Amino acid sequence: MADQNSSVPESISLIDLVATVWRQKWLVIIITAAAAVLSVLYSLSKPNIYTATSTLLPISGSTSALSQYAGLAAMAGVSLPGASSADPTVKIQAILNSRELATKVINELDLIPKLIKEPEKLKTISPLSAALQTFQKNVFSVSVDTKTSVIKVSAKTKDPELSACIVNTAIDLLQKDLANRVLTASGKNIVVLEQQAAEQEKKVRELQNKMADYQKKNKLIAPQTQSQQGLDLYRSLIQQKITLEIQISSLENTLSTDNPKISQAKAQLAAIQKQIEDFEKTGGGVGPAMTETPKALFEYANMQAQLELATKIYGSLLTSVENLRLQDATEKVFVEVIDPAVPPELKSEPARATMCIVGTLAGGFASLLLAFARQALQKLIADPEVRAKFAKKRETNSL
Repeated sequence: MADQNSSVPESISLIDLVATVWRQKWLVIIITAAAAVLSVLYSLSKPNIYTATSTLLPISGSTSALSQYAGLAAMAGVSLPGASSADPTVKIQAILNSRELATKVINELDLIPKLIKEPEKLKTISPLSAALQTFQKNVFSVSVDTKTSVIKVSAKTKDPELSACIVNTAIDLLQKDLANRVLTASGKNIVVLEQQAAEQEKKVRELQNKMADYQKKNKLIAPQTQSQQGLDLYRSLIQQKITLEIQISSLENTLSTDNPKISQAKAQLAAIQKQIEDFEKTGGGVGPAMTETPKALFEYANMQAQLELATKIYGSLLTSVENLRLQDATEKVFVEVIDPAVPPELKSEPARATMCIVGTLAGGFASLLLAFARQALQKLIADPEVRAKFAKKRETNSL
């Protein structure tokens, strides 16, 4: 029976564990207290960090157009092509995380001495590169809510005023970048078309002035109507002349040459002949001279055709400019600042209470492990078999 009991391994009970801890209580207390003190000192050595955050909402003309069909496409189980590339959030996030924007913020706020201690002593990299690494890794951050597309821009430093200033400066630079950045090909073409439209407008005005001067010079307002009226007047004068010549001929056959009727008829014929001559030279006040009428009408028609062509080209250019402006407006990206950054009143880091609790618990667990390890080592040393083995080993080494 004794041999059977000795062969069964001893089981460790809760009482044995508590007894072990009680025997090593001073070791546990000292290590735990030391860990707590060190945690407090470490947490107090860490400086306060203040985080300033601003909320942005990207706006794009193409977003509304795409959203009209996104719901129907999703219900049909079809994803619209190019949806991610058309998302303005992707562009804005890329610009905010770019090295160019970070460099502008650092240079504008002179952050190198605030981010790097003794930058003049750097040898492997330049102070700006070191400041960029610190800025993008530890200071500046951008997060995006994929459901609402809301962008949060944050900066954390030891100075709350500086944190807010970094965020607001980055947003200002972002808006300037979006205003100056040519995001579409239509934006490039608008300038060219506007220049062409301005030149064509100038040409139209020159043709209009030239045509007005020509009309004034040749007394042309409605050429077709005026030409018809002139021909009718000229035909009427010719008919009157022929009628008077027949009348005079018949009077001369019946009356003497000094008859008053013949003299009166000849005076009327002379007056009509003068009117005909004046009409042939001056046009009678209703148009150009009869000898110049074909040439004047041809020149007028030529100028009118040039003016109509120039006007059509000008109208086409204006239509193209308006279409490109609408296209450019739908593809441009804007940012609406929902919540600007303000200097935070409360620190965001460090969490001193959490650091102290975690440090104290870690010290307590370490002390318990050390206490159990010490107890096990003491039992191992007190075991006769172990001591006998070590004694044999010493004898062997001595021989």
